[in-house]
Amino acid sequence: MYKSRRKIMLHSTLGRFRLMLWLQGISYVLLLFVAFPLRDAGIMPQAVTWFGNLYGFLFLMYLLFMVTMYTSQKWRLRRPIALFFVSFIPLGNMIYDVVVFRKLYRQLNKA
Repeated sequence: MYKSRRKIMLHSTLGRFRLMLWLQGISYVLLLFVAFPLRDAGIMPQAVTWFGNLYGFLFLMYLLFMVTMYTSQKWRLRRPIALFFVSFIPLGNMIYDVVVFRKLYRQLNKA
């Protein structure tokens, strides 16, 4: 049952957006809580460059997915604006996913 849920998640637009939301959120947390301390401690100064590039790429993909979801799901403008600002809060994407998208995703799968 778990594998079928994962398969369904990746075959829907909302599921792919949720995956991108988590990847972008994890990369932001890694940048803030792994790369910056490594740089500041002098252990690995290039860590911010690596994680920063990864975060930048995933953030742009996240914005692209958000625009796609806005147009395909006919969201009101309030949701993409909230998602944009929530993405700058560490773990904000994950909390938003659990609170909002998980309920919406379950409703779509039941229909």
